[in-house]
Amino acid sequence: MWSSTKTIVITGASKGLGRETALRLCRRDTNLVLVARTENLLKETQKEIEGLTGRTPLIIPCDVSSEQDVERMSGIVGNNFNHVDVLINNAGIGIHKVSESLSNEEMRRQFEVNFYGPFYCIKALLPLLKLSDSPYILNIGSLVGEISFADNSVYAATKSALSCFSDGLCSEMAKSGIRVGLFLPGLMSTSFQNNRERTIKVPSFMVLNPQQAAAKIERAIHRRRKKVYTYRWMLLIMKTKRLFG
Repeated sequence: MWSSTKTIVITGASKGLGRETALRLCRRDTNLVLVARTENLLKETQKEIEGLTGRTPLIIPCDVSSEQDVERMSGIVGNNFNHVDVLINNAGIGIHKVSESLSNEEMRRQFEVNFYGPFYCIKALLPLLKLSDSPYILNIGSLVGEISFADNSVYAATKSALSCFSDGLCSEMAKSGIRVGLFLPGLMSTSFQNNRERTIKVPSFMVLNPQQAAAKIERAIHRRRKKVYTYRWMLLIMKTKRLFG
């Protein structure tokens, strides 16, 4: 799929979409760097990849909302690899409450992880990305960043901010030859949805399989795409029917 070995950093790689993306990309010619807060879950993913490929990905426990943690992480990456080809900013948190019930700390935490985290990671890894022949940054956004609903207004705001940042960053990075992409999935059948405050009946055809989403990410890396939807028609349905509000 690609002509040379790629060094790929994935945040939020211990579960959900990040884990599925790691499991898919490990079958390619890659040096994987898996980043997440929970070390024991990272080790589980590492062991699974070892079983599949015989290769051991580098794992780095890191809270992307911490500037110090991210700087430490980038130092470890730099000590192991002389460049980074792809950065996938996947780490995210969603606290599903109406704004009146959401604490100020819960609001801040979502912005710290979902927006500050990608910013910190890009800034810290940019010197290594600039050393790549074909550098690519892929930020994982969400369709709700384009249309929000009751109980996810703040989460949607964090993803909307990430979307606008990605658009501007794409222009900023053009002179350096760094492509910037934004992936906009919808709801996925992962543990991310487990903390919803209320039960929302979502048609099964609108719940995405994380393996399929990971395949979209793989193609986005190959083509260095600017904007990727899982299913564009899903956004149209959300806008016209507002099924979740």
